[in-house]
Amino acid sequence: MTQAHDPITVEVLRNAFTAVCNEMALVVKKTAYSTVVNEGNDFGGGLYDAEGRLVAQGEFDLPAFVGLTHLTVPEVIRSVGREQMRPGDVYMINDPYVASTHCNDIHFVKPVFWQGQLVAFTSSTAHWSDVGGVVAGSLNCNARSQFEEGMRIPAVAICKAGTVDRELVSLLVTNMRQSWERIGDLNAQLAAVRAGDTRVQALLARHGAETFLAAMAEVQNHAERLARAAFAALPDGVYRGEDRVDQDVATGEPVTVRLRLTIAGDQAVFDLEESDDAAQSGINCTIAATTSAVFIGMASILPPMPMNAGVMRAVTIRARPGSIVWAQPPAAISGLAITSMDCVIGAVLIALGKAQPERAVGLPSACVNSTFAGHDTRPEFESSFINYVWAFGGTGGTRERDGGNNLASPYSASSTNIPCEMQERRYPVLYWRHMLLPDSGGPGRSRGGCALEQLLQPSTPGSLSNITNRARFGPPGVFSGEEGRTSRLVGNPGTEKERNIGTFIVNAPIGPGELLSFWSCGGGGYGDPLEREPARVLEDVRDGYVSIEGARSQYGLVVREVDGRRLEYAVDEKASAGLRRELRAARDG
Repeated sequence: MTQAHDPITVEVLRNAFTAVCNEMALVVKKTAYSTVVNEGNDFGGGLYDAEGRLVAQGEFDLPAFVGLTHLTVPEVIRSVGREQMRPGDVYMINDPYVASTHCNDIHFVKPVFWQGQLVAFTSSTAHWSDVGGVVAGSLNCNARSQFEEGMRIPAVAICKAGTVDRELVSLLVTNMRQSWERIGDLNAQLAAVRAGDTRVQALLARHGAETFLAAMAEVQNHAERLARAAFAALPDGVYRGEDRVDQDVATGEPVTVRLRLTIAGDQAVFDLEESDDAAQSGINCTIAATTSAVFIGMASILPPMPMNAGVMRAVTIRARPGSIVWAQPPAAISGLAITSMDCVIGAVLIALGKAQPERAVGLPSACVNSTFAGHDTRPEFESSFINYVWAFGGTGGTRERDGGNNLASPYSASSTNIPCEMQERRYPVLYWRHMLLPDSGGPGRSRGGCALEQLLQPSTPGSLSNITNRARFGPPGVFSGEEGRTSRLVGNPGTEKERNIGTFIVNAPIGPGELLSFWSCGGGGYGDPLEREPARVLEDVRDGYVSIEGARSQYGLVVREVDGRRLEYAVDEKASAGLRRELRAARDG
């Protein structure tokens, strides 16, 4: 066995490839200007071979970027031409229809050369807080076409032979709000791909090109073997899953994503061709985002494996151009992450859960994604602002565990809450409440995780745009588990001025001092809630996850308070047994 195929060397280099991506992520986090990036962790990085095949991603990268980057670098190669690339070049792209999610996700790609030979690519992806368009923040659920959502950038050379094209930078950021912040994020991503190049050069110098390239190939081959083994362990058959977006904003009607999963030996076909036609508003999914969603769903259910190009060889994805899961230009797409992409993940989770019931899971909350924009009149700022407000929710219950509370959806699992204190410092808002919602997790033998409420108050007038799915249909449960509580957005809750703002809104005027209550949704439950052990329900009551009334209505348990101050409660076993019989009879009869 040569060193190039020595398993120890391959494993050392596999971890080194991941470390390269981690360092690129760290550069972005420490130097980007946008709060959504440096605090919220909405970024990713990748290492690719010379053909543009994904070799490694970072351990802290946003999962939503996994599958789409499989298309990003090949598109740059196709568009630019490998023969035109030179050392020091860096390319920029966000074209959602061929290589990205929505226009906010900006990709930087750098070819890596060793002794005159193109051997690899490094990439950095980050969500820019604004890329132009009608809405501050560029997330426009009302858009009827992509032209209302921001700048669509094909593969362009932002840097040639080490020199940044300042004229191109000026052209781009002049058409985006808060240009100073955009330039900061641009420089952060440039620094990231250059740092990745430096680390790859060091690996090549240490191990040599032959060993380095052979390890890149073997890492992908190993991932393919793991994926095929995982599929081979599943029963052959056809498994269906579907999930719904609350509404096409243009029509008010729900839109359904339908999946037909075929397992045959060591291969899987994810067929989404029966999904509804594209919507007339900004909830359509690009094929790149759909690809990512399939792999995110796989990673959530199947045994652990590196998500690189090797896994993708074991998978076939079928979609219909012009459908909700394969938007064609100029279909609007800015709200896809919260809506159709999330529903592709949901359909995959349901279908794979049927194929492997012991690993099935209730569906998770959809993220609340809002932007509050205006002019900050505080003396130390005196500038325009775009404040991203997002809220996580509950994840689904599993056979062994309850769902997690206040966690990100699978597509954004690496992102984090932006601390209230940071929000209040950077933007003219005051947070009054940031708390879990009792009785919000989907009832089940394993309960879904609890939702979150954020109550905040802006000190200046502005406009609010919001995209939040699952206000009409909560996250479904599995195996008789029930759906989680739905999301909502309410102004001035509990007062005579209370108003339902709605979950799909664009540029809604918000007055200074108005209270805004954002509810995420709870995760779906797993199994029959009337089979949940009384001791677990009692613990939920002590923790504040389930109320005494919720224990009765959701789980058929009569709980009485012994000493509320000491968190002492007891279950009336006789009354509970009778109540559960009544609830079963009413449900089954």
